[in-house]
Amino acid sequence: MAGLVEQLAWDSEFFGFPIGRVSLDGATAETLPTIEAEARELGIVCLYGALDPVAVDTAYLVQTFGHRLVEVAVLFGRPDVPYAVRPTASTVRRGTVSDLPGLEDPIATLAPWSRFATDPRFGPDAAQRMFHAWVERAARDGEKYMLLISEDANGVTGLSTHVRAKVPRIDLLGVVAPGSGASQALMAGFVEWAGRGPIEAGPCAARNIAVLRFLEHGGFSIVRTQYLFHRWLDEPTRLLP
Repeated sequence: MAGLVEQLAWDSEFFGFPIGRVSLDGATAETLPTIEAEARELGIVCLYGALDPVAVDTAYLVQTFGHRLVEVAVLFGRPDVPYAVRPTASTVRRGTVSDLPGLEDPIATLAPWSRFATDPRFGPDAAQRMFHAWVERAARDGEKYMLLISEDANGVTGLSTHVRAKVPRIDLLGVVAPGSGASQALMAGFVEWAGRGPIEAGPCAARNIAVLRFLEHGGFSIVRTQYLFHRWLDEPTRLLP
């Protein structure tokens, strides 16, 4: 059963130690030790795991093998229909690398909602550094990724980053002027960039009720929900009752 663990080059380089990923769907008491042995052979320090929440018994089982639940992630989708924007003083434009020094505040609003912030082995500072790296990547790329910035007469009101994939996706959206309409303006900019066809948003933390409501009011619906786990291989397997 070799080949269950995928090594993640970007995450490993960014955090400074080997990181991998595995699907925990269908995991059993027999396959979990095999997964762990493969991860150890690859030198993995932290193993990300994802699981469909419908597998209730598996969700408990993997935790008895040391996989920590760090997030319930929700991916949203929206069909190809017009996106209505209410009047706002915020205008939206493409962001560039020169904008990065002025984006720390909206990036800071995102960090607490990261699964990395909930894991003390990473922590809020690491989450904020990671989101800063995502924003910088979007600013430098402009093709596969894109950075949008909203601003009014007082300065930056928010930012969003986007991924051009088979289904274009908005992966970050943070505003420092809640209630100003900046979020809707940024979403409208994404819809324009994505072109015709369906779009996606997320994955979003299920605990972030404000974002869930914003997406629901914007015509999005749930595509997929996943439990996300971290397994630190330098910690012993704790077999729970």
